[in-house]
Amino acid sequence: RTIGDRIGEAKASGNLGNTLKILGQFDEAVVCCQRHLDISQEQGDKVGEARALYNIGNVYHAKGKHLSWNTAQDPGYLPQEVKDTLQKASEYYERNLSLVKELGDRAAQGRAYGNLGNTQYLLGNFSEAIAFHKERLAIAKEFGDKAAERRAYSNLGNAHIFLGRFDISAEYYK
Repeated sequence: RTIGDRIGEAKASGNLGNTLKILGQFDEAVVCCQRHLDISQEQGDKVGEARALYNIGNVYHAKGKHLSWNTAQDPGYLPQEVKDTLQKASEYYERNLSLVKELGDRAAQGRAYGNLGNTQYLLGNFSEAIAFHKERLAIAKEFGDKAAERRAYSNLGNAHIFLGRFDISAEYYK
């Protein structure tokens, strides 16, 4: 701020938000990540804007998982506060996905699809989760990212279990 570096201030705010998320200070993290988003938009920094949207999604995703730790373990059976929080995560991931598509960033698209799949899974929207994880898998294959492929296959298997498609689930696990 002292030297008037708005992009630097945006990045610093994002870094602070990510740190606060790790510390479990989710509401404070959202404020910092929102500042990153606001400054990036003000400066016309589309890459910064995409990162900020992704990071806000991550904060809400982490908060939703944290809130759900003391509830029933079955995905989809969640208190309203948890559902609302995970829905916010999904909304920010969708906004991020739209922007990274516009920017042509396939790797970032893959990450967004994976996180959208994970949030939809937690919300109990298993068919939607499958669609997102299939997109994630395709992009992981494009990049030869074996770790991302493994996660996508596991996530696809998990989602199919909850739809009662055990044979399909087993194929994804294999």
